[in-house]
Amino acid sequence: MRRALIGLLGMAVALATVAGARAAERVATAIVFAVDVSGSVNAERYALQRAGVATIFIDPALAPLLRDGLAVALIEWSDDPTVVVPWTILRTPAAARALSQRINAVTRTPGYSTALSLALLAAADLLDACPCEAFARIIDVSGDGPNNGPISTPLARDEVVARGFRINGLPIVTAAEPDLAEWYAANLIGGEGAFMEVANGFEDFARAMRRKFFLEVATAPTPRPEGVPTVGVSARLGP
Repeated sequence: MRRALIGLLGMAVALATVAGARAAERVATAIVFAVDVSGSVNAERYALQRAGVATIFIDPALAPLLRDGLAVALIEWSDDPTVVVPWTILRTPAAARALSQRINAVTRTPGYSTALSLALLAAADLLDACPCEAFARIIDVSGDGPNNGPISTPLARDEVVARGFRINGLPIVTAAEPDLAEWYAANLIGGEGAFMEVANGFEDFARAMRRKFFLEVATAPTPRPEGVPTVGVSARLGP
């Protein structure tokens, strides 16, 4: 009798585990914003970056892209990456507005270095931990300088791409780093459909971030019913 009860208990645990796995929410896109907060980013520049990300989620153009679900998380990175907004699944404009408020309320993560490669690896781990089943999994990296962390950026990029993620880039080009866009193109972006959008200074960050975000989310595969192939199916922005 005791053995039978133990067996039934084990079966119940196994079934609960399977049910939990099946309970993961299906979304069109899961995206990690990885934002540079290194020493070159002063308070004014930080505010421009934070506002540029937050404003996306109060944009009326976002509403139709929420119908199939959007999972969002935010990392700030410098010496080390820090998750400042954990996974949030959006399906309505009201939920998106609430996320915008959370982003605006973030307290800056301290740091000095530009350890971009560590941020890439942390963002990939965060995507793996998303409580969702996403048809597109994207790391959205923005920054104003090349990596000076302990791991080669191309090595980190190749590992992340091999795990099935896309890395899109937003280099913030300044007088201090006039060739940053070329560095991002050669060392950072990767995965099928990867691209970058250049911000010409921090004042251009909000425009560049909005354009890049809507391009990457609008072209993500649209969820289909079970058994229906997703190849070639995408949602598109209007003109």
